Amino acid sequence: MRTNESHENIVVLSDIRREKQNASSHFGPLNPASTTLLAQETHRAYQEARLTELLNSLESAVDNLNFKSFTVYDTFNTAIADLRAALLPTTEEGGTDE
Repeated sequence: MRTNESHENIVVLSDIRREKQNASSHFGPLNPASTTLLAQETHRAYQEARLTELLNSLESAVDNLNFKSFTVYDTFNTAIADLRAALLPTTEEGGTDE
């Protein structure tokens, strides 16, 4: 009885292996290793596209922050120049006082 069960298991495993080897596409039979490689390449391409999208977003945010920082720096420099001009002593010449 044990020999019979073992034989049946071998037949079932053989059938499973044959089905996997016979997996096919429009281009013919597929090797299971090639489908794994294709899935990895597809996943890698997706990850690369996602990383490119994130990098573009990050670069845009950096450009925006640079623009804002230069605007603030320019405003700060203008305010400092105005403050210096207001604090400089003025010498008034002329007039009727002697």
